[in-house]
Amino acid sequence: MGKIKLLPPEVVSKIAAGEVVERPVSVVKELVENALDAGSTEVKVEAQAGGRKLIRVTDDGEGMTPDDALQALQRYSTSKIENERDLFAIRTFGFRGEALSAIAAVSKMKVVTRKDGELAGVELQIEGGVLKGSGAVGCPLGTSVEVRDLFFNIPARLKFMKTQGTELGHIGELMARIALANDRTHFQLYHDGNMLANYPVREDPSSRIAEALGREASEKLHFFRNRNEAIEVWGYTGEPGFNRSNARGVHLFVNRRPVRDRLLTHAVLEAYRNLIPKDRYPVTVLFVEIPPYAVDVNVHPSKWEVKFTDTEVVHRTVLRGIREILDQAPWLRESKGPSPERESKETLGAYRPSKEEATFPLKLTESFGFNRRPIDPAAPTRTTFLGQVGKTYLLYESSDGLNLMDQHAAHERIVFEKLMEEFSGGSIPTQSVLLPEMIEVPVKEAQAIEEHLMDLERLGFALEPSGERTFWVKSVPEILASREPIETLKEIIGEIASWGKEAGLQHSFDPLLQMMACRAAVQASRNLGREEATALMADLQTCNAPSQCPHGRPTVLKITMADLEKMFRRK
Repeated sequence: MGKIKLLPPEVVSKIAAGEVVERPVSVVKELVENALDAGSTEVKVEAQAGGRKLIRVTDDGEGMTPDDALQALQRYSTSKIENERDLFAIRTFGFRGEALSAIAAVSKMKVVTRKDGELAGVELQIEGGVLKGSGAVGCPLGTSVEVRDLFFNIPARLKFMKTQGTELGHIGELMARIALANDRTHFQLYHDGNMLANYPVREDPSSRIAEALGREASEKLHFFRNRNEAIEVWGYTGEPGFNRSNARGVHLFVNRRPVRDRLLTHAVLEAYRNLIPKDRYPVTVLFVEIPPYAVDVNVHPSKWEVKFTDTEVVHRTVLRGIREILDQAPWLRESKGPSPERESKETLGAYRPSKEEATFPLKLTESFGFNRRPIDPAAPTRTTFLGQVGKTYLLYESSDGLNLMDQHAAHERIVFEKLMEEFSGGSIPTQSVLLPEMIEVPVKEAQAIEEHLMDLERLGFALEPSGERTFWVKSVPEILASREPIETLKEIIGEIASWGKEAGLQHSFDPLLQMMACRAAVQASRNLGREEATALMADLQTCNAPSQCPHGRPTVLKITMADLEKMFRRK
């Protein structure tokens, strides 16, 4: 009895069947996954004309016997599951037994394979799903599947194919993703006889970052890890300034399987909330290790989608894992690239004030609205304020180089986190208006005010209706009292009105707090003295996310001694 068997009807009925072969990259995905399931340590992918003319995948896996090779061509024939219960404990990439039969049905295929212990291998030739010939052949251990003239018997499908370059690009992107998740396997990709990508076996998973995503990614991605019960998440995530215009930089894996998942993508984006602009996406390589019974991979024919049993726990674990490393801002410390070995629990240590500097005048704290908290005594680097550039940027010297701060962006981050803390605690401190001021707004905005009077009060604005479109402003946020609070209020009302009647500030208050922080923060083109600049750096250290302002702009740029030596060509 062979290893590969036809699945019983009751199991077939539970399989998410459908279109498996959509384009050349679909063929590569199925064949490479089969190679990995066979225990391969060497996988070679060859293509011609973007995969339309030829795709050949060769591996050094366990191979198949002649009987198993023939059986594998039958739909729903597999060695990876046997019964319905196995569908909920999938530990392999493939499991449905559809791939070879589906590919063979739309191409001219040749399979050459030999199992360990067999004196000779077997060669099968199939055209349009029909076996044309078979016989013994001498070949190395493993399997080679050659696919020629994809969709030769379905001409209508060819018009949906993209250009050769586009199809090849999809294959290259897929191979990079698979290589990221399988660092103990050597992958090679050739096109028209030329090597396009080479991924040698690596002991350190981070070594694959530079090979798959480029050198810049290897320098700007940082290792993270988090565990919650039986779920573990880990990977590499980029500093906020290293972002993209689309989500193609977010690479998601569940039990090493590349996936597209809204829940995981949302968790990644949520971790970067208030750190990058709304229309930008971070660069992240995320691995979720979860027991097979807690995730369903039998959702989509091409196996790109999954469903989690406990979505809340998964979302929270990913969010916390990424947010923890972002809060540490490792890119503001001296670093040599992403590595699990360099995982650190240090907080931002750009400055540690002396005992005298830590007790600056109280009036300065009040005027800037700083959220003063104890400075970490273990902060490794001390800075010295050097001066102000263009009345906007503050320059500091540290032991390993220079720090250049945007005074408005830095103070905006400080004020934003202070407002967030106060808002979450119930309400923002207010100051009564000595002479209440009346504002008149359009009908739509008046309706928004009526609906959100309590929410506006939590933000620090106490309003009292005085007609259909007029309101008395009785109090304003203390932090805005001397910063044109009425203008800020009007901006906030306009933002709320744009959300519609169903909007709730409890879900959407971040943009409003950003407006308030921006207005309250020290502005550019304002002279700051040494004492104020020293206080600004000290307060920035106490923030949870010190490296970016709430809109995603950097607060501090670091120029290391190595950077300076490179710029002056000393190295």
